Amino acid sequence: MKERPILFSEQRVRALLAGQQTQTRRIIKTQSFGPGQDHHEGVHAFDVSANHLQGYKLMSMEDVSQHCPFGKPGDRLWVRETWRGPIIPQARAAEFDNDPEYFRQSAFCQYRADSNEAGLLVQSSPEADQFGWQTAIHMPRWASRIDLAITSVRAEKIQDISEDDIMGEGVQTDSHFLNNFFTMNSASESPKEAYRKAWQKQYGATSWEVNPWVWVIGFELNHNQPV
Repeated sequence: MKERPILFSEQRVRALLAGQQTQTRRIIKTQSFGPGQDHHEGVHAFDVSANHLQGYKLMSMEDVSQHCPFGKPGDRLWVRETWRGPIIPQARAAEFDNDPEYFRQSAFCQYRADSNEAGLLVQSSPEADQFGWQTAIHMPRWASRIDLAITSVRAEKIQDISEDDIMGEGVQTDSHFLNNFFTMNSASESPKEAYRKAWQKQYGATSWEVNPWVWVIGFELNHNQPV
């Protein structure tokens, strides 16, 4: 089993913790040259080596999935999110001075995804308020509180997403701030339309129309336990 980091926004983290998101889509950095390029129907050539002159000829989409940089079923992803810490209670300052390594765990961190609708943490402290927020990309492994066990990996075009998969991405029909990653703006808006708008907001106005190939990663949520 291998472990790899993966970035999630605050909204996505809330959806994960609420049990509303069980899969994620990430754009494949080097897009398919297209089926049948070498005159064999069904062959997909992906430049998974990042060498644009030398793509891999893969006989099926199952073969493509073996090259996913996020891993394969059985591997684990650890979530990077906006955070701060370690936050040491004043009463334990002497312990920290004696053994600072012990406090390098998620139990002594705070996460901005836990903020309420006013952007304030329900549980804060003078010690915590001395820290600025750290961007997700700089989160070390010890500070991560969420592990995702990969259950499935495949490649598909973003516009091929099914309604069931849209729900697996966290789309809900209500608009509760804390729980939903995607929300539908009105009762008449379809889940796919809500997903399209959210995708464009994240990746740009033309990102849906170009219909990129994406990695579809299914997972199960595991909370990290303090040591």
